[in-house]
Amino acid sequence: MMTRTRKRSSRVTGWGLVALALSVVGLMATSGCNQEDCISCVDTLNPPVVPVGVSSVSGDNEVSIFWYDISYSPYDGRYNENVVKYVVYYRDFSEGDLNNPNREFYYLGEVAWDENFDWETGLHWLVDTGAANGYQYEYAVSAVNAAGMESALSYEAVIDAPLPMSPPGTFVEVFDSINGSNQALGGFDFSQAGEHPQSLYAGRVDPNAVGSPADIRISFEGTVPYVERTSTDVRLQDFGVFTDSLGNLIFEGVSWAPADGYSHTGKLELVEGHVYVVELSDSATQSIHYAKFGVVGIAPTVSVQIVWAYQLISGLPELMAPQTPTVPDSKPRFVRF
Repeated sequence: MMTRTRKRSSRVTGWGLVALALSVVGLMATSGCNQEDCISCVDTLNPPVVPVGVSSVSGDNEVSIFWYDISYSPYDGRYNENVVKYVVYYRDFSEGDLNNPNREFYYLGEVAWDENFDWETGLHWLVDTGAANGYQYEYAVSAVNAAGMESALSYEAVIDAPLPMSPPGTFVEVFDSINGSNQALGGFDFSQAGEHPQSLYAGRVDPNAVGSPADIRISFEGTVPYVERTSTDVRLQDFGVFTDSLGNLIFEGVSWAPADGYSHTGKLELVEGHVYVVELSDSATQSIHYAKFGVVGIAPTVSVQIVWAYQLISGLPELMAPQTPTVPDSKPRFVRF
């Protein structure tokens, strides 16, 4: 696997390392306080606890890393010198080395105690915009207090692989491949879409052409749309409905392709609000790729509107889509004195 070029300004080795950016002795010498008159001096602080709940969500050439806010007594959401910022680290992931305590993590970025926070979930986040589709990365998070003392790295094994997908707020309209005037726009090729993810109609191909690269084709029986595989190298599965209270598709609801449960017939009815998983085998290269698509709209007897995602890494069933929380303007989380 090629390694992405990135500025690596610092590194941390292993999960158990506690980095002391400023020593307690040095702080006592410069703070102008002593143990007799100092009640809340930073030199009395212990290192912060380790951040927990670290997770990630794949995007197109980006990964969003999330973790829970660390709260200390009096738990009132106000500034506390025990945590002033969080630092996020990354590494290029290699299979089989998760148990290596000496693997190296590199500085990715940091988030202040009052930045990138979602009140409803209690989560902070940072988006790794330097991540590249087709590669895997491992992430970890530490906490830093007012004394510059850094916690150990988070213990969760957070591994992610960004992947190409439909541009946000867009969909691809795939037409009836048997009837109507747009039959040549009735197929879809996931690998072609993955090569040109920012092109709105990339992946839409003619399934009726000789040697067509289409993986799936759309057809209608009356007003009911169906998706059908174009060869036995393609397997389809309806993962069911994934919508919010307003009926909007929750595409990130399907994060991993399953090993089993695929259709034996290779033909499924399409239902608005459902997400479908696709397994694509290539006997020539002995590879398997996974994809998914969600139905966001249906024009009866005419077309189906879909969003899609395609995993470039062979054999990897990860199919996440991004959903970055935002801080509600009407409910400020922190008050600094």
